[in-house]
Amino acid sequence: MPDKSAVVIDIPRSIEEAQVLPGRQAIERRLVSCSPIREQWATPEPRNGDIQIAATLPSAAVAELMTLETVRAALDGARSSHAGPWCLSRVLVRRHASGVGDEHEGSSRKRKKTALVGPDEGEVIPEPVRQRRHGSPDLHAVNDSPRPPSSIPPFIPEQSHYLLGSIASQREAFLRTAPQFDLIVLDPPWPSRSVKRKKRGGYSTAYGMRDVGELLSQIPVASHLKRDGLVAVWVTNKAAVTDLLTSPGGIFSQWGLEPVGEWIWLKITASGDPVVDMESRWRKPWERLLIARKIGGSARLLSQAKVILAVPDVHSRKPSLRGLFKDILPDDYVGLEVFARNLTAGWWSWGDEVLRFQHRHHWVESKDTNDE
Repeated sequence: MPDKSAVVIDIPRSIEEAQVLPGRQAIERRLVSCSPIREQWATPEPRNGDIQIAATLPSAAVAELMTLETVRAALDGARSSHAGPWCLSRVLVRRHASGVGDEHEGSSRKRKKTALVGPDEGEVIPEPVRQRRHGSPDLHAVNDSPRPPSSIPPFIPEQSHYLLGSIASQREAFLRTAPQFDLIVLDPPWPSRSVKRKKRGGYSTAYGMRDVGELLSQIPVASHLKRDGLVAVWVTNKAAVTDLLTSPGGIFSQWGLEPVGEWIWLKITASGDPVVDMESRWRKPWERLLIARKIGGSARLLSQAKVILAVPDVHSRKPSLRGLFKDILPDDYVGLEVFARNLTAGWWSWGDEVLRFQHRHHWVESKDTNDE
């Protein structure tokens, strides 16, 4: 939209573009993805006896209604002004059964077949590959099995820096080596009944709310955020999550921050419809990004609320935010992503899955893709 209050983003492409520095030639690799969602998900609604369970506090209900109206207006505006597709073609990989479990990169070209799949084409599902250390298999994942880093190095973007490990294990290294940042993005491991994460000694554990609060309090945001910098935190739609950050004495207060606005990721299908009914009681088709600045700082957003319309990708992937902050922060601004699952050129990244989507089995050369 002209006022930039709503923007359509392709998640895989945003991550591909983030692999090179701004203004540089586009990367020649494509990120392996999953087929775009084509129809709304069915969501059960509460029975009469469950109404009390589904009830929310008045303040949370008001906030939810405000989000609903913001999203509805943005979607209506986008539908009237956006004439193109809602997502770009995606690269999917199918592996032959004989290759399942084969970890040798040398044979991967014999086992992989790539296909470009557009929003209106027939669906091509990648053959599930056995996962060994990341919990229950994700049918959208090509292969989350760990690979020996010494034999198959991951792709490392130019001028990127990363700390691979838990918050506790890398905190001293961060304090010793990290600069101050214009932007700090966090995607914390909020407790979720629908997401089961296997404990591996890091943030991938499904913490309780108190545990997440203790985890976040360990991150030295106050000392590493520039005076006019911004902090952006992905949150779930649970009121307790927002309260943990914004309540008096909460995490934002501990970090010396004050809220300045929020962005909303509206998850849509390939045809531009919300992935679930926007008025569903049990599940919402959006996630929110709470944005804060240092108390008394001058950093501002172009608008208090921005809606990002994007078709979901492989589970846990968020759109890269680098390009969305370029009109707000200084040129060549320096960013940090905490709890990252991929790297960004020119940024710092920190987390125990920081290289997850940098491994070569998540990428294909553009010349190796073909239409089917």
